[in-house]
Amino acid sequence: MKKLLLITIPIILIFALGIGSFRAYNQLKNMPIKSMTNIQDTIDQRDAENFYKLVDIDTVLENAAEEILTAQINSELNSTAYSMQEVTNVYEQRKPEFISTAKAAVNDYITNGRVNFSGTLSPTQKWLKDSEINSCVIKNISKPKVKENSATSKVEFYNQSLLFSFELNFALERIDQSQWKIIGASGFENYLVGLNRALKKKLERINAPVRNEMKDIFLVKGFDAKVVEGDEYGFSRTMKVAIKADVKSEKNLSKIIGRIIIVGKDGDEGVTPFEIDMAYKPKGLQTFNVDKVLNPFVKQDAEAMKHGLRKSAIHIEITEVDFMDGTNLKQFDELPE
Repeated sequence: MKKLLLITIPIILIFALGIGSFRAYNQLKNMPIKSMTNIQDTIDQRDAENFYKLVDIDTVLENAAEEILTAQINSELNSTAYSMQEVTNVYEQRKPEFISTAKAAVNDYITNGRVNFSGTLSPTQKWLKDSEINSCVIKNISKPKVKENSATSKVEFYNQSLLFSFELNFALERIDQSQWKIIGASGFENYLVGLNRALKKKLERINAPVRNEMKDIFLVKGFDAKVVEGDEYGFSRTMKVAIKADVKSEKNLSKIIGRIIIVGKDGDEGVTPFEIDMAYKPKGLQTFNVDKVLNPFVKQDAEAMKHGLRKSAIHIEITEVDFMDGTNLKQFDELPE
């Protein structure tokens, strides 16, 4: 089983973090939106009892679990072939952790006015900290669409630290003449997509100096790739890649670690790691051969097997340079503490 998937925060927490910056918008006369500001009042007053009267937190968290965990598990299919039963099993295993962590974060915010992180963080807590969740504010609220005793409204948020916007949808239900209750939310995938892009950019900025050092030692000048027959049953095929690189290291190299990335037509990536044994290899311009087994159950690999290789869809990335003296240069796989 892969490590626990990173988990997002539920919509109501994001809502709570942002609504205070939008108290002066000009749509307060719309009753569903006014009820949303009443939620902020319960938070300001640390009034958990009334907060939960205005928010069906259990349903909201169920919505969040279904959208976020499904998206995360499906993203794993780019590198691993799951049966539908395995997907269901993984979802059910991770759902309780998702809900308990998200609910604890909501309670923390109602009690303290922000989500606090201290001590040894769980994977989920670390992710919440890295996502700069406390910096989210509301940017815009659409005019609610009201139909008798139900209403919907789109809310646009902005993460001020990671600099991305995302839109989520509220479902509300009238509970009396002056109050509406949040009974559901959707659009969590928008938050996840925006967040993943922002975190990837942040990680790329952190890794840029290391990448530049590695290029001075092992500079990929280009590559050629072709697909040949794979197993004897014709089930898989093999992509043979010839990497042309200029080696200029002053220290003796032990190995080069990298990854082959195939970008599918939909923009999703399939990643395969590789290692090159560099012990006693000469310096200068030379060619290194690496293989990638194409798995017909992986979307990007299947595209390459069926339609051939588009060189623009293949990327070679060096992630680590190891030296014979035991030292190395290595990119971060995730944001450092």
